[in-house]
Amino acid sequence: MPRTSLPALWTRAKRENDFPNLRNLDWSINSPQSIAYQCIAWAACDTTRRWWPVGQPPLGAIAYWPPSVPREETVECFIQAFATLGYEPCGKASFEFGYQKVAIYADEDGTPTHMARQHFIGRGWLSKLGDLEDIVHPNLGCLQGRTVPAPAQGYGVVVRILKRSWWNASRYGLLQGWWAALKFWLSKISN
Repeated sequence: MPRTSLPALWTRAKRENDFPNLRNLDWSINSPQSIAYQCIAWAACDTTRRWWPVGQPPLGAIAYWPPSVPREETVECFIQAFATLGYEPCGKASFEFGYQKVAIYADEDGTPTHMARQHFIGRGWLSKLGDLEDIVHPNLGCLQGRTVPAPAQGYGVVVRILKRSWWNASRYGLLQGWWAALKFWLSKISN
């Protein structure tokens, strides 16, 4: 059985404190911390920039948002943004062979807070935790929880599931997300 380093144990404990539904589950860190992108970009398989409809992300850069989509923090605008990548609304979160799915989380006011992407072969979900790490978690409930009062202990609740065919995924940059995960995995085995 491989030994886990103290920094890795501390990181794991911190994430489980922030997201109590992760406790006692089989979840793992998939890539290191990065401010280059966040959860919405990660769900879109884009590790080169941050996605958000309004405001500015850290470092003063304007966040990317598809040009044809209104710049509003609404679930409907997020659905429209992901429609530009070939996604359409879907009724269920379960794995379907031939499709890639994403989930939109929202806070108590219905404002989007987070997105997760389903693992390509159905082995759970992938999430970028803000500026922190990308993680693999077994289900969408792992990151659900209250967003207020501070400190938040989750991203609210899942309000929509979207899906696209693997064909559309290959046309819109599916390999970018895989590349980021592969680089992290290679860095871990070389240390």
